[in-house]
Amino acid sequence: MKRRLLSIIMLIVAGLVVVACGGRAEQSVVSDQMGAEVMSEAYSGAAPAAMPMAVAEVDLTANDSSAQLPPGQERLIIRTADMSIVATDTEQALAQIAAMADSSGGWVVESNVYQSTDTAKSGYVRIRVPAEGFQSVLDAIAGLAVEVNSLSTSGQDVTEEFVDLSARLGNMEATAARLRQFLADAENVEEALAVNVELSRVEGDIESLQGRIQFLQQSAAFSSITVNVTPDVLAQPIRVGGWQPSGVAKEAIEALVSMLQVLANAVIWFVLFALPILLVVAIPFILLIWIIKRLRRRERAAEASASSQE
Repeated sequence: MKRRLLSIIMLIVAGLVVVACGGRAEQSVVSDQMGAEVMSEAYSGAAPAAMPMAVAEVDLTANDSSAQLPPGQERLIIRTADMSIVATDTEQALAQIAAMADSSGGWVVESNVYQSTDTAKSGYVRIRVPAEGFQSVLDAIAGLAVEVNSLSTSGQDVTEEFVDLSARLGNMEATAARLRQFLADAENVEEALAVNVELSRVEGDIESLQGRIQFLQQSAAFSSITVNVTPDVLAQPIRVGGWQPSGVAKEAIEALVSMLQVLANAVIWFVLFALPILLVVAIPFILLIWIIKRLRRRERAAEASASSQE
């Protein structure tokens, strides 16, 4: 009986375990189905949310199109270049670069030459040239160089700033025109003074905007080129044991020229300064000597005539 009772109990427990497992499986299936439905609803709900993204993209495109340049407005690019070259003659290269700037319609901003070694000079020059001839001038400078050590160019787009400043300038000018009308219509001194103060401030802002606009236009119209020139070592005279024949010959020629200059100066001083003084001083003595000689001749002639009569 006990064994039957135990077996019945075991069967009941096993049945309960099977039922419990089956319930858990059904719950997991239900939960999986519910999760799938939730996920499907979430994805189905996310589909309408894509519409604002599309709208946002359209808005960005509209903003990009509105940021485009006004009709007829060209881009303003400020171009600059830094160049380092090797030249046979530094001073001649700098003079040629300055001539390029002048011939192209530009000018020399600054230039400097300094003694880098005992026999060589280095220097630099900064020029402004028309923007349309920027590349051609760079090529010409590279053509006169023995070697181009470095070349860097850059461009700064200031078109947006120029357009913004132009728009602000238009608004400021319109405001100034309205203020001038208010000033003309002022009924008393206090109103006139208040309007005049505001008008002065607006006119000052207009001058500042005009100055900045002019600076941007000129900077874009004329590009800046800075060239550093170093001498060519191979083109320098050769020294042997510290002795340089060409230097000695140069010193001898310079000494000869200096001596000739001294002699020429002495001749000029003698002819133009000393000789007139000598003539002024010598003329009385010459006259005195001539008179004395003439008197002596007369005395001798008288003595000769007297002796002949005797």
